[in-house]
Amino acid sequence: MLKFQLIRTRFDDNYIPNHNSRKTTNLVNLSRNPATRKHNINTLFNMINKRLNAYLLLPKDEERYKIEIDILTTLAWFEDFDLEKFPISEMLDVNIFDTHTNEIIQGPIGLNLSSYLRDYDFNIILPKIINKEATKEEEETFGLLHGIIYQMQYKDFSYIGLFDTRAIMAISVSSNRTYTLTNKTHPVLGLNYAENGEISHTANYLKKMGLECSYYMASDMCSPLAFYHQKDDLENRDPIQLWALISVMDTIQKIYRPEIYASNQTAGDIFKPSLHQSDFSRPSIYYDREERDDSLISQQAEFVSNNFLKPYKDVLHALINDYS
Repeated sequence: MLKFQLIRTRFDDNYIPNHNSRKTTNLVNLSRNPATRKHNINTLFNMINKRLNAYLLLPKDEERYKIEIDILTTLAWFEDFDLEKFPISEMLDVNIFDTHTNEIIQGPIGLNLSSYLRDYDFNIILPKIINKEATKEEEETFGLLHGIIYQMQYKDFSYIGLFDTRAIMAISVSSNRTYTLTNKTHPVLGLNYAENGEISHTANYLKKMGLECSYYMASDMCSPLAFYHQKDDLENRDPIQLWALISVMDTIQKIYRPEIYASNQTAGDIFKPSLHQSDFSRPSIYYDREERDDSLISQQAEFVSNNFLKPYKDVLHALINDYS
């Protein structure tokens, strides 16, 4: 039987990455170098808090609300196996601290999903599918195991679940797609965009996690974010939860994809994101995308293969059959 254990780690300037954490996870990556760790973390929170207070229409010199972040690590293992618990996923849990009242306001969980299993699927299986080299089974089951294990973490899906509330993710739009402005708007999320063309591999993958995608560009943003959420579980969230979600994830994307999210040009009616445009303002936090894409992801794919997929091969196959 599959088992879960939840580990909660406060992310602040005393944070030190755990050895099990993926090196490409946003907050972990910012913290890898001890020489720049505190600078990066404090700069990140300053950017997030200024953004949140500006959205809440407070004076620019006042920071009444401060974001607090916990990293939620889910460990997974099967009974009757003499194996270490595997870090199957990491998400963020965000709270908003009101410095005037000392009240802690519950924010969203999710925001950024970290998954070794996704690294394997996108680094090993997806290229084979794109190049027409995948087996029929690989094509048919692509993303299925990841989707099942992800959903099993929620109590409304499985009795072994950990979470009462479903997560909401907010990630970058794809630089390989084009987006068109619609006539739909939301008082917090802002302008709505639609993705052109067939459903993307990423959207199809997250669909197997029970998630659908919406694209919105809030005020003071230059590009829309891709929001992944359960059906009808985005637009009706509490406004301060949505402002916190946007403040955190748009700030993170300014660091990781400044060409798109720190651009000096705002997305128009037709938007084609590009990582090659030069008219953007680079933040003071540096991120090495080449290291991530050239070596780290493949290392992480190998890690999940050796420590989870191969040792549990038979029981994982049975798990897929049980939920298919």
